[in-house]
Amino acid sequence: MFSFTGIGKTFGAGFTGSRESAVALDGVSGEVTDGEIVGIAGARGTGKTTLLRIAAGQLRADCGVVRWRGAAHYPPHFTAFVPMDAAMHAFLTVREALRFARVQTELREAPRRVAEDVWPVRLDLVRRMDARLGELSLAERRVVALAAAMQEAPDLLALDGPLDGLDPAARREVRRVLHIVAASGAGVLISAADLGVLHGVAHRAALLRAGRVVAWIDPRHAAPRTALELAVGAPRTAAARLRRHVAAACRRDGAVRVSLADRSAEEVLALCRVEGIHVLRSRVVTEPPGRWTVRPAPG
Repeated sequence: MFSFTGIGKTFGAGFTGSRESAVALDGVSGEVTDGEIVGIAGARGTGKTTLLRIAAGQLRADCGVVRWRGAAHYPPHFTAFVPMDAAMHAFLTVREALRFARVQTELREAPRRVAEDVWPVRLDLVRRMDARLGELSLAERRVVALAAAMQEAPDLLALDGPLDGLDPAARREVRRVLHIVAASGAGVLISAADLGVLHGVAHRAALLRAGRVVAWIDPRHAAPRTALELAVGAPRTAAARLRRHVAAACRRDGAVRVSLADRSAEEVLALCRVEGIHVLRSRVVTEPPGRWTVRPAPG
């Protein structure tokens, strides 16, 4: 759907008050396919927003090749770009905000539009249609902005930091909404300041540093893993008994380590009591992320 190969973008002197030119992107390559969620992670100033704006046709790359469904010219209304803090009038209701966005779309003569009530139903906004935007939570306002963008029926949705600044419960709700959008067939390009927030939502993620792609990552293996370490009298026997229920291993130092991917620490300790394992001490430890499982894209 959208591909970019070796693209670079440099802003001249004076950008953000700098006396020297600033390199935003330096030879970045990747692609987004239909129904795929691709994440772009990196600290502030690494070029995430610049890449999203190039995908939306708002910026032109200085070098490299950018293609939208194989075409070198940006098709009108191909991408909907939603900034992190989308300008939305707090005095409008959700219904009025969506209608206002639809009128703007009509003024731009978009070739494709969907019914006004389709995306509010899909994203579970119907019960909040008469609520004013100022009364909504940050996550709900971002969902409204996403629904407004999807009224234009874009092929690609570019979202700048929709998961940043949210609590865990709000992140789960926005992740659910993003999966619904991807299930409709639209591609999703999403940026995030922290790679960890892309866990559970992005199929692939590029880690940006100083305008370069450090690696393409599978976010499922990029989050830290937790385990329960047990001090027991007979570690090998205890590990063998626990392996009937959970992933357990006996370490060289005699401790038994049990992964907490599927069970809580309390549940593991309950299994120990059932198996007759006397636990002397226990502690929860955090293991480093696994190895990157997605090779860097060509170029």
